[in-house]
Amino acid sequence: MRSTWSRPGSRAKARSSASRWRRTSRMRKRSPAGPTMRIKEIDDARVIIVVASDIENDVPIIDLRVKKAVTKRGAKLIVVYPEGVDLDRNPHTVHIRNAKGAAAAEVRKLASHELLKNPGGPVAILFGDGHGSEDMNELAAACGDLAEQVGGKEMPLYRATNERGALAAGVAGWDKLDGVEAILSWGPPPTAGIPRSAKFIAAWDHLPRPGYESAVVLPAATFAERQGSYTNVEGTVQFLRPPIPVQPPLKEGWEVLCELGAALGVRLDYPGIFPIQRELASKVPAFASLAQPPSPDPAPPPVLVGPAHP
Repeated sequence: MRSTWSRPGSRAKARSSASRWRRTSRMRKRSPAGPTMRIKEIDDARVIIVVASDIENDVPIIDLRVKKAVTKRGAKLIVVYPEGVDLDRNPHTVHIRNAKGAAAAEVRKLASHELLKNPGGPVAILFGDGHGSEDMNELAAACGDLAEQVGGKEMPLYRATNERGALAAGVAGWDKLDGVEAILSWGPPPTAGIPRSAKFIAAWDHLPRPGYESAVVLPAATFAERQGSYTNVEGTVQFLRPPIPVQPPLKEGWEVLCELGAALGVRLDYPGIFPIQRELASKVPAFASLAQPPSPDPAPPPVLVGPAHP
């Protein structure tokens, strides 16, 4: 028996990351001001609203939760998105195809929708950024108003790894860099693209990337060697404990930044990663859980309970 969500073959979507990720200040994403919906709460939703996101490709882990809630637990589904999505394969999906940039206007009409007049339980409102096509201030406000009207909970969707954490820390701006003459890029090239005005480009990275052909590339530790933290899509901050120690002469990122700051006359006297995290925790509420270092004990192994719980 074929699942409602299955399909022959795979649907490959070619995207231009540069054009998809361009932002203006009017459309800039921001970190949520307070707690948002938890991923596990999607399971109990009676109506799920997905706005400005193709969750199959943007946030696959959320896509699986939504499909489980719909197919296994009978949740109703409303999609607000300009194009066809995989969720349309469910014959009961209500798909409202908005014009690009008009998702907020469609959301404001939803309170009177038949499915939301008496949802019969929790309502989940999941919203993305339309790949840069939506005014995020307007869309977030519309989703917040809808949540109040129908008793729902919201979850902003982030496509990039640790994007929510970067936004909370204030280091995920997407403004263009026109006029900038010197760039130090931490990891991949800037999402706004490297401007023609740049005369000097340096990068701290462990992979060859387009845009770095003429850059001075400093060897970086890989993700498996880095200490730090990771903020998932629901806002949970987790410590990163690398399974592989950094081998000299390679250095950790915080060491490189401290040395670079000293060379530029900026005083950065941090003896290790934990003092940096404690200072961040004291200044940014979203990172309050970093105030205490992680337990030195390894996480307990999962308990296996029969064939239904591999």
